[in-house]
Parts: sequence; C-alpha cells; structure tokens
Amino acid sequence: MFAVEESKIFAGMGGWEFGAFDKLFYPPEIRKGFRKLEHYSQFLDNVEINATFYNAAFDPEHARRWLEDVAANKNFMFTVKLFRGFTHTFDATNEDVRSVRRFLEPLAASGKLGGLVMQFPHSFVNTPEHRNYLQQFGRVFYPYRVFVEVRHVSWNNPLVYNFLQENKLHLVNVDLPPMKQYMPFTTEAWNGAAYFRMMGRGKSVAGHPELGGRSNYFYNKKNIVDLHSRIKRVQPAAGSTFVVFHNVADNALVNALQLRQHFDRAKQAHVPDNFVTAADVLHRFTESLNERYPLFAHAS
Repeated sequence: MFAVEESKIFAGMGGWEFGAFDKLFYPPEIRKGFRKLEHYSQFLDNVEINATFYNAAFDPEHARRWLEDVAANKNFMFTVKLFRGFTHTFDATNEDVRSVRRFLEPLAASGKLGGLVMQFPHSFVNTPEHRNYLQQFGRVFYPYRVFVEVRHVSWNNPLVYNFLQENKLHLVNVDLPPMKQYMPFTTEAWNGAAYFRMMGRGKSVAGHPELGGRSNYFYNKKNIVDLHSRIKRVQPAAGSTFVVFHNVADNALVNALQLRQHFDRAKQAHVPDNFVTAADVLHRFTESLNERYPLFAHAS
C-alpha cells in the first residue's frame, strides 16, 4: 500500500497462481511449508481472488488460511471476484449466496476485505431488468462494498452513475482493448472507493492462442503515467483505490511494481533477483533480493 495525501492505493494482480512465476518470482527451490500467497504479499499489497469466480464453495477455512499467509503485511487487502453464477450463467442459488457470505466473514472481520467484484460480460446491456438485478444484488450482499464491471457501452452515461451511487454500488474503471460497443476506460469514483482493472490492450490473432490474446499487453511508461493521473483525479472521492492488473502474469507484476514506483520515486522496490534478471525493465527502479534476504526467512 502507498498513500498519496489522504488516499490509500493498493496495487496488485488478479490471482497469484501462475506457472510463469515458478522459478522466477517464486524461489527456484521450494522448501517445505512454502506458501505462494505469503511470498506474493511481501511485494504487493492487494490481490483479486479469481478462483471464487469458478466455484462458490470456498469456505471460511480458505479465508482464514489466506489471512495467515498475508499476516506479515499489515497493509494487505483482498478483493473477491464473485461467482459466475451471479454474473454470467445466472443460475446461482440461495445456498450460493449463503456460501459466499460465510467465506467473506473472516476477511471482513479482519478488516482486509476491500470489496466484491462483479464482472459482467459484454452481453449484459443496460436495460430496466438488468438495473433491477443490480439493485437487488446490492441488497443481498449488503453491507459489503460491491464493485460492478459492465462492459457494454450502454452503461456509460451519468444517469447510470447516479443509479449506482444511489444503490451503494461502485463502477469498475476497466481498461479494455478498443472494440465496438465496449465501455471506454472511465475515471470514476464515489462513496470513498475506486477500482481500476487493467485488462490489457492487445489484439487477438486468429489461430494463435499461444500469443495470449488481448491480455498479452505490457503497459508502457506512457500508459503508467496516464494511470497515475487517473488515480490522482479520483482521490478526492476515494479514500481507498484498488488497481488490479490482469494482463499476462509477468507483465502484470512488472506493471504493478512500476505503478508503485511512480508514486514513490524515492523508494526502490524489492524484487526476487531471478525476476529482475528475466524482466530487464526492473533494473531501473528495483533492488534485487536473493533467498538469504530476511524476507525469505520463512522458507528456510
């Protein structure tokens, strides 16, 4: 977490289980008892839990174990991507609601729950029925903070923003590749919080899934400067701002570290030496660490 004036900014990624990180970001030799999230939390202050999108059955024990993993970072915050039964297939049950609430309780009680993230597909357009659905949903998960990501451009108007505010819902400022009828990259915040989801601006190449599709994008210095400016603009309305990078994993980590450094230029970021070697841009503003550094003492 880094603070600017009275605002707290939490930068991180969507998830922490990435094969690309093995032997680069995570130690090359895993010792007994090693926990990836514990390691992750030594370098970043936020994670958006993505596994909860695919399964509503996570229980409070999962939450408590993850809280133990991040205990050494007093600034660490979780945001939770909601089960797709609520946002895509629309077949979630009352038991799913109860299951999600049980899972959230330990996170909320610890003060480390930043909020729920509802990511709707492009097909979820602005209609009276869909607005009513959002209104009901806000009530179902009250008092948790709910961030709503809508991708169809029909939601991009001031009346929608007023509707969300009145129902204590927050708009996700989502950065997407330029596509027809998709939401532009907004810069909105109200009721004390802002959320930026950086999805990448790459182009899908037919027949080449190995290229990573639209998420295969590295935010360059100009992009980071623009994001920094947007975060500054929402500060008067946002005591807490969450910035989550969802571009390809290694790019996401580098971009999150770049953003942190852009806000605190006097402080060098600590990064595992293997990752600094793999990502040359990090040499400019990081101090590499090896496994003998105290940060890794838990793994011995």
